[in-house]
Amino acid sequence: MMDRPALAAIWPPTAAVAALAGHNPKSPMQAIREKCLDCTGYQPSEVARCESVICPLWPFRAGKHPYTASALKKAALDASFEKTGAVEGEVRA
Repeated sequence: MMDRPALAAIWPPTAAVAALAGHNPKSPMQAIREKCLDCTGYQPSEVARCESVICPLWPFRAGKHPYTASALKKAALDASFEKTGAVEGEVRA
């Protein structure tokens, strides 16, 4: 077993090195969510209320990518509904 300094010296880390360090495979979004939970003392309600808007992980704290095409399309639709006052599924004359 390698010690922490030896593991930390391997750059960039590989999947094998990460496994030696005790990490399981996960997506970047899962890793971000876990970091946000770590930062808030594992309190999901505190992640939701996070006010650290300058943190680079802040937009990703819900475990979803806010800049994917589908998320951007949904945001545009939401903004459109807010502007017109329409409710989703409602037909306006």
